[in-house]
Amino acid sequence: MSQRLHRPVAAPDLSQSGYRFMGGRLVATAHGPAALFLYDDDHGTRLAMLIRPMADQRNTPMSLHAQGPVSGFAWADRGLGYSLVADASPQTLHPLADEARRQIESKAAS
Repeated sequence: MSQRLHRPVAAPDLSQSGYRFMGGRLVATAHGPAALFLYDDDHGTRLAMLIRPMADQRNTPMSLHAQGPVSGFAWADRGLGYSLVADASPQTLHPLADEARRQIESKAAS
């Protein structure tokens, strides 16, 4: 996936939060290729994380997006856009998005 996105990308490890990495794949979007990573927990809750190159290099703060029972947090950093979504409340999802962002920023700094 890193080769197709022209940037190093890796699935965050959310196991400390109770989510197992199920797998990932390269997907097509209206904006070009993106990495899609899937997770689940012991209760059957599934999370999806999408990472895609952005048209501009600006960074954007994390913001909440919700529609019905599906919530998501999105942000952009160093030319990549990130979205973490699930059929879960924002209160449940926000700490997971924070942890994913922390790991992504930590890897980018090293």
